[in-house]
Amino acid sequence: MKQPSLRRRRASAASSLLDSLATPAARPSRLVRHRGRPDEEWRPVAGWGADYEVSNLGRVRKPAVTVARRNIGDQHYREKILRPYLRSGTPLVQLLVGPGRHRAVRVALLVARAFLPPPPPGAVLVFRNGKPSDVRAANLRWSL
Repeated sequence: MKQPSLRRRRASAASSLLDSLATPAARPSRLVRHRGRPDEEWRPVAGWGADYEVSNLGRVRKPAVTVARRNIGDQHYREKILRPYLRSGTPLVQLLVGPGRHRAVRVALLVARAFLPPPPPGAVLVFRNGKPSDVRAANLRWSL
């Protein structure tokens, strides 16, 4: 007997999955948003006012804000997690410095300034596990 094609087998598996999720309570929600992790702590980024926050896990966000506009009333902006990019193996984010002007900032430096004690003069930021892409606060320390 000839076996059904791979496409038909996948379609059959998908339809059986949908049949098993027939009740609304069993269906996964499409609007699931990841609001944060229970062990994640957010602090304001030093030197940037209340415009940005950094977490102990190395994420940077722009918090939700409401801006009063003259002609249209209040305008609400949702919280936004900034997407880092790598340069030389180190994550960076673009932070707004002025109207239409951005500046690249190392995420590790933002985390260290927010979660570590102030560095002694001449100290350098060091990664405990040697991986500059791991910017968690637990992985950072100041070294002379």
